[in-house]
Amino acid sequence: MTKQEFIKLEKYLKLNEHGDFVIDYDGDLDIIDFHTHMSNVLPLKSVDPKTIGNQLIYKTLPDIENMDLSVPYWTKIDSNEKRKGLGAIVKFSLNGYNILKDMANGGTYENCFRSQQENKIRCNVVLPLSTKKSDCSMEALKLVKEYPNQFMAFCSVHPHDPEAETKINNYKKLGFKGMKLKITEMELKDDYKPLIDLFKACYEADFPVLIHTGSLTHIKRENTSKLMWKLLNSSRVEFFGNLLEHLPKDFKFVFGHSGISEYQLVAKYLKEFPGSYAELSCQSAASIRYLIDEVGYERLLFGSDWPALPQALTLSRVLLATENDEEAREHILYKNASELLCL
Repeated sequence: MTKQEFIKLEKYLKLNEHGDFVIDYDGDLDIIDFHTHMSNVLPLKSVDPKTIGNQLIYKTLPDIENMDLSVPYWTKIDSNEKRKGLGAIVKFSLNGYNILKDMANGGTYENCFRSQQENKIRCNVVLPLSTKKSDCSMEALKLVKEYPNQFMAFCSVHPHDPEAETKINNYKKLGFKGMKLKITEMELKDDYKPLIDLFKACYEADFPVLIHTGSLTHIKRENTSKLMWKLLNSSRVEFFGNLLEHLPKDFKFVFGHSGISEYQLVAKYLKEFPGSYAELSCQSAASIRYLIDEVGYERLLFGSDWPALPQALTLSRVLLATENDEEAREHILYKNASELLCL
């Protein structure tokens, strides 16, 4: 199957002159993309976002023959592949590194502004990915200072940073809108107090917290080693849901990617914790509709994970899920984010 043949089967998608997926929609849309990155906010050697001519490969996407937008995670990973031994972990880690490299290479102003225009995006919420050794937060703020109408920035503070609480308070004063973190249970090594303390500092600062959530549940347990299985499940929804028990019920926690394949469990936690939200990147039209039916549309946020994924993919799924429901569409694409960020 070619891309041209594929888009004939998918409503709200077309191809641009570069052969990339873009939205096919004639009406006006007001959109805040709540989950994006850029060249200079990743834990790699910084790439100047002003670079011209860099192409995005979208290494996260499978080949067009294996593309299936009816499932809540579009992945190249074969569920039947054997993943045992150190080599499997190295391969998995290298794949993640290559995805980050592609994001850094292609997440430039040129590519971002073209994608915003083609997909009717008003503004990108830029999410840095900081580590214990590297805090990329100020790079995100530089983007906002240069283009205040097209970017908003979250900071990213690692829970093991000895200045974590001080940084949160300072970042609030500097104009950051919240905090983003990608961390795993394995990285915390069974000591969750630093992360809970960081959450509490964000609560006191009235900072929403967005965290990558979800495990790759389609991979078969019998095909993995014990260590690989632990790695694949170390950002599972249940782990973060249990941590919310230590926070006030109105703590503004955003389940990034809506837990990937664990979106039903995310719905359970949204019912239990009224301050929580679900960000929809990687979700299908059916899973988005499920979340609307289960918890309503007032705490669902459109996000794309650009430049890991085209902005048009999750956007087209939101449009499908909200057909004949204009109020839900407006809330998911713009109003919920605007209220959460106090715009």
